[in-house]
Amino acid sequence: MSLFEGFERMRLVKVAPSLGERLERLTAGAYHLLIIARLRRYRRSLEWDMEPEGWTALEAPVVLILAEVCGALGFSEEERARVLGPEGVQALAEVLESPSIDRLFLEPINERQAEALRYVRRYGRIDHSTYRALCPLWSDETLRLDLAGLVRLGLLEKNGDKKGTFYTAASF
Repeated sequence: MSLFEGFERMRLVKVAPSLGERLERLTAGAYHLLIIARLRRYRRSLEWDMEPEGWTALEAPVVLILAEVCGALGFSEEERARVLGPEGVQALAEVLESPSIDRLFLEPINERQAEALRYVRRYGRIDHSTYRALCPLWSDETLRLDLAGLVRLGLLEKNGDKKGTFYTAASF
């Protein structure tokens, strides 16, 4: 066996990230900080434009949009707080605690849930077996979570217990 064949058979263990991987992480980290800085500048421009009124007093709360952008970008709570600032963090807490907030804005429904709502609108009620027939490619747990999410959003009401559970349109 030649020396070359011996090296070919040997398995190499990677013990550290390559130079390319480290450079990629460094670039991603710098870009991440750049995005935070841009969002903070955007918030400051809102504050400046809204003087003397607070920027969180807009009719469609921009604080929700900024918080959603931070969530979509995978920001930590600390990074989101840096983007929103103290006034924005307080306004976000107030908006999320408000009973009048449109939960659909915060948690959009998926296509399966929309199908369940159409079915309830047409037939008045839906149960797990009917929902399973409407969405045969999805697991029972996913479908159960879909219906529980619609109840949490206040779009459906849960009736019955265990195997007798069915869902109707929520009364407003």
